[in-house]
Amino acid sequence: MVALAVGDRVTHDQFGLGTVVAVKGTGANAEATIDFGDTKPKRLLLRYAPVEKL
Repeated sequence: MVALAVGDRVTHDQFGLGTVVAVKGTGANAEATIDFGDTKPKRLLLRYAPVEKL
């Protein structure tokens, strides 16, 4: 699982490049809110989301 912090740049297979705007929880319950430049930031569970830290 990827450890993310606010401000980190990430890439996602479907959504593309994004910036982490919030991180909540730890371990298996870790959730990140990532702004991919869409209308609204996406909330992703990190244990399932195919995100890669850049």
